[in-house]
Amino acid sequence: MVNEYNDPGCRRLATLNVAGFLAKSEVNGPGTRAVLWVQGCNRRCDGCFNAAFQPFSPAEIISVTDLAARILAIPGIDGVTFSGGEPFAQAGPLAALAEQIRARGLSVVTYSGYTLVELAAGMDPSWPALLAATDLLIAGPYIAARARPDPLRGSSNQQVIPIGTRLLPSQRPRSFGTTAEFTVARDGTITTSGFPPETVLAALMPRHGRA
Repeated sequence: MVNEYNDPGCRRLATLNVAGFLAKSEVNGPGTRAVLWVQGCNRRCDGCFNAAFQPFSPAEIISVTDLAARILAIPGIDGVTFSGGEPFAQAGPLAALAEQIRARGLSVVTYSGYTLVELAAGMDPSWPALLAATDLLIAGPYIAARARPDPLRGSSNQQVIPIGTRLLPSQRPRSFGTTAEFTVARDGTITTSGFPPETVLAALMPRHGRA
């Protein structure tokens, strides 16, 4: 898929359309990670946790250079996680960002609503670059009927695929109970990250924002 944020011009402009950012998280991949949620997704999975991130509308437009500097200035992180939205809808600039992050010894985890077969088929010319810059891929659409308690997957059909070699054996995917984080903003808005039980989400409404 090609859009204004994912084409050769976007690599020249080197900008990303960002829906959300969290400096440190313990539930979005192995270790302590910065998390970047991109804006825009055409997969439109029923029951999507981040439905507000689906429209291809401008959110925070930020340069790859500025975003890399923001991430690299965070002390004590093991890497960055790309989520959304659909990261492969902005694969070109995300690949450029990932290359800068990995050059500093950090790992990259990427979530996608596409399957590995779809991504490997390279329906978009910028997809191989992001795949090559990814150390751990969580691939596949969210299927509500197959929802499961898992630290990395929303539903059991999704694949957790190590690609790179930067993750230590102790950081490789493992199975344990549902894990979630809750962040309270100054205005009182509660942002949830991870995969908490639906009963918890219901209790947090209407001030809840899912990331």
